[in-house]
Amino acid sequence: MKVLLLGVTGRVGSRMLPALLAHKHQVVAYVRTPGKISPEATSKLDSIVVGSASDSAAIKAAILSHDCDAVVNAAGLAAMTGLTSQGEFPAIFAAVVQAAREAGQERGSAPIRCWLMSGFSTLDSPKKRYLLLDYIPLFPSHKRNYMLIKSHPPDMLAWSLFCASDISPKYDTPQFPPPADTSASNLVAKADAPPAWAEKYRSVPLIGNYLNIMAQAQDYYSVLENCVDFMAADLKKELESEWIGKRVGFKEKSKVN
Repeated sequence: MKVLLLGVTGRVGSRMLPALLAHKHQVVAYVRTPGKISPEATSKLDSIVVGSASDSAAIKAAILSHDCDAVVNAAGLAAMTGLTSQGEFPAIFAAVVQAAREAGQERGSAPIRCWLMSGFSTLDSPKKRYLLLDYIPLFPSHKRNYMLIKSHPPDMLAWSLFCASDISPKYDTPQFPPPADTSASNLVAKADAPPAWAEKYRSVPLIGNYLNIMAQAQDYYSVLENCVDFMAADLKKELESEWIGKRVGFKEKSKVN
């Protein structure tokens, strides 16, 4: 696929690029400051578009003018609590969603395939109708973004939400090509809920659900390079992906009992 990548100079996006290339995708970088892209990364890009990640019209134009089939948004950082400014992240998310939806409608053939950054807390909790965020009230903008994206049916926008917990790179710098010891095969994934979740402590009166979540959430960290490989590999499925219209949770296989 031809992929428009936002956030290529950041921690996630810079590692997303080699993963996309390893899976034979063409990559168009959409970036505010092209001078921050390394010479190595620049040499491997199909093209570079300069613009603001919160400018939906400019993102839409980039999708259409470069004939992109997919968008990966790795731009912006979610604020940890609702007590401080939420920054640009909600505006970036909304702009990308609007741009991809409108580009797909204008093109009139198939919806744009999108992977969008979200968080672990937007996954379902063990108690029906509640999200993990209802028990762990952190990164509140993720819930707002989820409410926005779930109003878009997959035939309008072929979206998936990347819902990992703490993600840390295995290597200090992006690696071209990605090392053989980082791969989606190191992960287990599940739609809409954390994979390999246990029922422990839920039977404790009144506070069982809280104990159940607090006791396990810390085990849901993921290696960043494994996660980006998962998304890049999934994009090869195009509109046949089983993850379209889903929040996708991850866990390292090494942490599964």
